[in-house]
Amino acid sequence: MIKILIADDQTLFRNMLEDVLSREATFDVVGTASNGNEVITLAKQLRPDIILMDIKMPEKSGIHALQAINALSMQTKVIMLTTFEDAQSISDSCMIGAKGYLVKDIKPEVLVMSIKCVHNDIVTFHKSAYDIICTQSNLYHNTTKERFTFGSFEFDGIDIRIMRCITEGMTNREIGALLNYSEGTIKNRVSKILATTSMSDRTQISVFAIKNNIV
Repeated sequence: MIKILIADDQTLFRNMLEDVLSREATFDVVGTASNGNEVITLAKQLRPDIILMDIKMPEKSGIHALQAINALSMQTKVIMLTTFEDAQSISDSCMIGAKGYLVKDIKPEVLVMSIKCVHNDIVTFHKSAYDIICTQSNLYHNTTKERFTFGSFEFDGIDIRIMRCITEGMTNREIGALLNYSEGTIKNRVSKILATTSMSDRTQISVFAIKNNIV
């Protein structure tokens, strides 16, 4: 039997998921959790084979709960099951050690198959999550290799795209969505551009971009 722990803050979804998985002869749903702290406690007590973990939960996010559970050095494997398909959530989950990343619109039979795959050491990704990671990886490797020099200042391709977006009046969140980066990553990039050029705000970045024919 594959022992499964479900972690999701939505009661209806949690109960529906438990009902679906309980119909599978080889599955044993040993518990459910409604927040990040609860899933960590139950993981210690129940030692499940698989945890299905949502990302956005009260008290402690699924990402932080994943990190805490992996630190326990158990044999438990965590599959992220979420509505979030942003590059940062997927990347963080992979780096911390999730063995799968699935989106909640997955068909029940595919979820069952994915759980069995992960239990047998086969990592599974929803196609949309996989495509986002590939896009981000290709964008990063292609644009960071490019170098653009303006006087004593040098930028990579990502910096150039960010400056173009700023000139168009886009916010950090909008730029992040366009380039498949988190809002925090874009904010750090903008801060680095400002520090490198000794400019003080986004307006000056726009002026710099226009003067140097970046846009």
